Amino acid sequence: MKKTIPALLIAVIVSLPLGWIVAMLLTPVLWRLEPVLQIELAGHSGPSDWVFLVIWAAVAVVLFLVFRRLFSKPKPIE
Repeated sequence: MKKTIPALLIAVIVSLPLGWIVAMLLTPVLWRLEPVLQIELAGHSGPSDWVFLVIWAAVAVVLFLVFRRLFSKPKPIE
């Protein structure tokens, strides 16, 4: 629990700007996928809201797993 809460907090805080940047960088890709998937993925001002949320959630999960592993100390060999 002592390792999980700090990892979760840091992952959520860091993933907000990082997820936004990734979503904005993916806008040209989303525009090309729109005709193929027949869904509106991005408008003239950037990705749709649900795309932002999905990317933010994915980045948060990945960062949480990375930080959780970094905060865990290796167990000594007995």
